Amino acid sequence: MSTTIDVINAQHLAPPPAVGNMRRKASVVAVVGVLLAIVGAVVWPEFFFRGYLMGYMFCLGLALGSMVLVMVGHLSGGNWWMIGRRPMEAAMKTLPLLLIGFLPIALGMKKLYIWSHADLVANDKVMQIKSWYLNPSGFLVRAVIYLLIWNIFAWLLTSGSAKQDVDSSPAIWQRLKAISAPGILIYGLTITLAVVDWVMSLDPHWYSTIFGMIFMISHLLSTMAFVVVIVVALRDYAPMSEVLKADRLHDMGKWLLAFTMVWGYFTFSQWLIIWMGNLPEEISWYLDRIQGGWQMLAVGLVLLQFALPFALLLSQDLKRSARKLVPVACLVLFMRLVDLYWLIAPNPFPGAREHHLSFNLNFLFVPLGIIGVWLTFFFWNLGQRPLLVVNEPMLPRLWEESHGH
Repeated sequence: MSTTIDVINAQHLAPPPAVGNMRRKASVVAVVGVLLAIVGAVVWPEFFFRGYLMGYMFCLGLALGSMVLVMVGHLSGGNWWMIGRRPMEAAMKTLPLLLIGFLPIALGMKKLYIWSHADLVANDKVMQIKSWYLNPSGFLVRAVIYLLIWNIFAWLLTSGSAKQDVDSSPAIWQRLKAISAPGILIYGLTITLAVVDWVMSLDPHWYSTIFGMIFMISHLLSTMAFVVVIVVALRDYAPMSEVLKADRLHDMGKWLLAFTMVWGYFTFSQWLIIWMGNLPEEISWYLDRIQGGWQMLAVGLVLLQFALPFALLLSQDLKRSARKLVPVACLVLFMRLVDLYWLIAPNPFPGAREHHLSFNLNFLFVPLGIIGVWLTFFFWNLGQRPLLVVNEPMLPRLWEESHGH
């Protein structure tokens, strides 16, 4: 075993120059996207904040999904986790950026949420009943609490991981395990409350008890798709070229399949329960999304977010092939954006309700800018640390398997 560890330590584990090239490309996307978003904000200000919320929730999903999967890996291990750990850690290290990035949502509260208008609340019995919870001060305080909790867990996990680079003491990874167990539970509670505040309350008359779980599985689904894209992009460079074999890619493909199935199950369950109940305060949310042109997106989500990826990922050959798996992962990521558009755009604007499908360029420009900025920080984080944790206890076994020992 000591020989294997010496071999690992002798490898050049620093990120390849390709990571820097990716960061520069992302920064170009960021600049272009931000400039276009500024134009969109000036020309169509009423749509800007909807587009911002859409892009923000997408990037937040990648950061939080990465944090949860890192926690799962600390508790269960797995080759897929050791290979994808550093990209996921780089993603969760963007949470300080997302803490700052919540500021436009806070400033644009009155453009987003009808419950923030006292005159509208005064004439609406449902919003009056919910005003003890849905009010500007409570909204902001809770948002700060959620974001601080997530940042604290991300800091604990990444700082512990940094210590593993220089210290092989078992106490370090045991401490990471101890952090991860309650961390997963706290994530489940906080993200449920957060999406109620930030997304579900866009229509304060509607509610769903499974809404938080849909976002949880969406985070895991988009994160696994993102990790597949990143590790495959680095597969031609050491050390990723040493460990990313077909069977490890197959493991990630199986996770992608599992998350696709659970997303489909949760989403269908919400629709079925609400449709069978046929209550006006619940069914109206779906009626706004299955008529006036929005039904095309609903069908697209069923086919392209669930049915097609599910059918393709059943193939073992596809899951073992980078050339075939990456397009499926990219489709999943794109449909995650479409899903957020379908969830956010049809909600009532303050003083009006949008019934017909209408696409504003802010729903393209603003998410493009946010994602570009997020990716720039992600690749910067990825370039600061070795791509593998040398002192990870399970890494010698992974290395031996990769080299046929």
